Amino acid sequence: MKLALIGGSREADLLERALGAAGIEVDPSGEIAVVAPHPFDTDLWECAALSLAGKPHIGLARAGWQPEVGDSWTMAANAEDAAEILAASGAKCASLAVGNGRLAPFYRLSNIELCIRSRNAPHPPLPPRGRVRSMRGPFDVAGEVAELEAQGIDTLVVHNAGGRGGWPKLGAARELGIPVILIERPKLPPMEMVETVEAALAWALRHAA
Repeated sequence: MKLALIGGSREADLLERALGAAGIEVDPSGEIAVVAPHPFDTDLWECAALSLAGKPHIGLARAGWQPEVGDSWTMAANAEDAAEILAASGAKCASLAVGNGRLAPFYRLSNIELCIRSRNAPHPPLPPRGRVRSMRGPFDVAGEVAELEAQGIDTLVVHNAGGRGGWPKLGAARELGIPVILIERPKLPPMEMVETVEAALAWALRHAA
C-alpha cells in the first residue's frame, strides 16, 4: 500500500526514511496519509485536512516546549501579542526566532534593537535598528550562551516549535537568566495526532497491513 506524506518538518524527513526501510512506498496518490508540516505552517495543515477528507490519515506534530524550574517565560497568543509584551518589557535588545512570516509586528518597535535569527533574508526588509544572524544547527547550550552574550541580548522571543534542535537557545536563556516570550502554537485542524516518528510509523504499519 502507498502512503501520501505531507511534509515540511524534520519529523517528516525522518519518517520518510523509516517508511522506506519498512517497505512502505511514499507517493502523493497513496491510499493512506500522514500530515507532518512544521507546527506553525497552518495553511498547509488546513489544506491537508481538506484534501484528505474521507481518507485514513494522521497528523504528526512534535511536542511543544514546556517551562521548567529556572525559566522565566511569558506566553503570547501570536506574534502581535508577543510584540506588545516585548514593547512593555523594558527590553533594549531582543533576539527574534519566530519565522520570517511573523516579523512584521516587531518592526514597529523603534526603541528596541532587534537581532533576527533566520536562515534566509528576512521579509519585510530590516528596520533601522535590526540585524540578522544567519544561523544553522546543530546548536548546543554553550554555543547559544556565547551567542546571546556576544549580541547583548536581554530578551528572547521564540515561537513554540518544539523539538531538540531549537531548544538550546531556551537552555541558554535559563542559564543567563534572560526572560523569554514564547509564542504559542496555532490551533491545528481536528484529526488524530501523534507526537513522534515512531508512533506515526506504527500507525502506518497497522494501516498498510
